[in-house]
Amino acid sequence: MASLFDLVTAKNVVEYFIETNVNEQPTLGETLFPYKRDIGIKLDWIKGSFNQPIGLRLSAYDAKAIRRDRQGISEYTTKMPFFKESMYIDEELRQQLNTVIDANKPEIINAILTKIFDDQIKLIKSAYVTLERMRMEVLTSGTITLSSNGQSYSYDFGIPEDQKATVSIDWSNEDADIIEDINNIVDTMKSKGVNIVKAVCNNSVIKCFAKNKNIRNQIYVLAGGSISSISATKALEFVKQETGVTFYSYDNVYVDENGQAHKYIADDTVAFLPEGALGNTHMGTTPEESDLQSLGTAKVSMIGNGIAVATYGTEDPVNVEMKVSMVGLPSFERANEVYILDTNAASE
Repeated sequence: MASLFDLVTAKNVVEYFIETNVNEQPTLGETLFPYKRDIGIKLDWIKGSFNQPIGLRLSAYDAKAIRRDRQGISEYTTKMPFFKESMYIDEELRQQLNTVIDANKPEIINAILTKIFDDQIKLIKSAYVTLERMRMEVLTSGTITLSSNGQSYSYDFGIPEDQKATVSIDWSNEDADIIEDINNIVDTMKSKGVNIVKAVCNNSVIKCFAKNKNIRNQIYVLAGGSISSISATKALEFVKQETGVTFYSYDNVYVDENGQAHKYIADDTVAFLPEGALGNTHMGTTPEESDLQSLGTAKVSMIGNGIAVATYGTEDPVNVEMKVSMVGLPSFERANEVYILDTNAASE
């Protein structure tokens, strides 16, 4: 007869997680920083230069070509942070499971296992939250700061300082010239060889568009004076028409280690982006993956992108402990192609 230790295994937990999340769509961060597996804990990546072409230099005939330096190319090497947390099975559920195992009641066993797995996959989901949190932080600030459990990491991905700015008039002010602000950014980046096509923010920014007097008046004129108010959708369409930039609202929220809720993208912040991925989410090798599997003291299963799930029995208390660990960090190869704007002038 199967026991607690046979039923609650890393393999079963991972399979349950995959099955219950099969229809989940990629997050914004996963789209902009797709996963990439690495061996070990060291991250090497190269930040590219701007795409603006530089004219060829003149040369005499029959002369050897002058080798051009790779201007603006920077190589970065850093150690990726290590994340690890574990949890036991809830004692009440453990007792219930042991009771129905002895009574050989499969339907009740499956119902209790579902409760146990629902509880345990919260750690796996927490790993994904941490990765998205890092991706959104680097996207909207150019830096990542981590601090918990006596550990701290700080990373600066080198977004040029002249590509971080604050507006002179709040976008929440209906007299602000939002269109001009956006077009100035588009022109600035175009002069560096970067084509800005989209922007990400949360709804605090989007709401400013429909309230903006200049945007409302221009749409009113285009409509022949037939409308008195506009929707956010109509305002966004007009902004794209006038600037070529499509705005996306990302309002997802996460809860930090202290139980405090935060938006992935802070209010009043806009990141202007070119088309395509901006970097990668690098996933290194955890001790659980590299060492614990071979020791045979625990059952270890991997989720495809590099998150390790380990389960092992404990004697005091008698229970099954599940541990989730990962080594991960985004790279930002296209940091030079991003412009970050604070739309709140008061924060200057």
